[in-house]
Amino acid sequence: MNNDSKKDRFFTPEYFDSVKKKQLSGPNGWLLFVACNSGIDYALAVKKEYEKQLQTHGSSLKEIPLLGSHEKPVTRIFEDTESCPRLDQHVAGSNAFVFQCVHEFTTPNTVNENIQQLLQVIRTLRAHRAKTITAVTPYCPYSRQDKPSFLKREATLASLFADQLKIAGADAHLTYHPHALSLHGFYEPYMMLVALSGLDLFIKIFQSFKGLNDIVAVSTDAGGAKFTIHYSDAMDIPYAIANKFRPGKDKANLLGIIGNIKDKKIAIITDDETVTGTSIFNATLWLHAHGIQQIYIAVSHIKLHKQYIPRLISLHREYGLKELHTTDSIPQIPLISQLEFVKIHSLASRFAATINRLHYNQSVSDLFKF
Repeated sequence: MNNDSKKDRFFTPEYFDSVKKKQLSGPNGWLLFVACNSGIDYALAVKKEYEKQLQTHGSSLKEIPLLGSHEKPVTRIFEDTESCPRLDQHVAGSNAFVFQCVHEFTTPNTVNENIQQLLQVIRTLRAHRAKTITAVTPYCPYSRQDKPSFLKREATLASLFADQLKIAGADAHLTYHPHALSLHGFYEPYMMLVALSGLDLFIKIFQSFKGLNDIVAVSTDAGGAKFTIHYSDAMDIPYAIANKFRPGKDKANLLGIIGNIKDKKIAIITDDETVTGTSIFNATLWLHAHGIQQIYIAVSHIKLHKQYIPRLISLHREYGLKELHTTDSIPQIPLISQLEFVKIHSLASRFAATINRLHYNQSVSDLFKF
């Protein structure tokens, strides 16, 4: 075969059809999953859900390529503790989704170590000509630091994290129910932040309570009030807002709850995250003391360490807590997942569906209408 015939072979419709069967091609490149060392299990879960959707819709592609496994991690750690990501295949022209569980209790890594690995993997993909790169962090790190605390000399570290992603070479950041909507302003216009709200999951969990007269949705503080108001509208139930302030570390004093809870028997407490459980603990105690008989809690992200678990157990045994629902955005320690009243919901199918929409430049919001 001469050079001209070789060249012609790569421009035939048959050739392009064969490439599409091997790679899920889209306007942003061919689809590639990349797992940072602490994101391997999450990437595998999303990959499994995506491939299940491919089979359901009769795709000729059976498997999404994944770089990074427990047997062969992308990032290796040298003896001097410096880290180095290495890619074992070409990535040029890919639409790469880089998974990292920044907050997790399964390795001795700190949050900042996991972030550094994420940034290094993104830079490595950019250096080797990935076409589009999306960071996927089920929990958005530093989202609680979207503004300085009142009268404190602090920086806005959520903005710094967004800047780091930009400099590393990311085009977008996909995450779930971040602490503050103001984060969008740190990314635009040079990056896209795709933040799934969590509303649809909470609505689905408590669908049987929709429209009941003796139930109320409760926000743990004013910061989460907008979320709770949208939730109460979708559920066709009233809402109330806890009024709290923080006098010091790991403390949250509850001054009371704003809203009418008269004749209410059931409360659904919603929150984006909890670290110590103090806010949901105080809200549950107040509601129980004021006549609420059954309490359900829905928290998108739980970052509890073992010393705070007795708080949850006491709420269940003594103060009317029936169920606590959360997600697998943060790998939980066994002590939490083994509690019978705790229900952990997988986000893998939601991330798979969202990635599919992003891959083909389609609307994400259409997936989660309520």
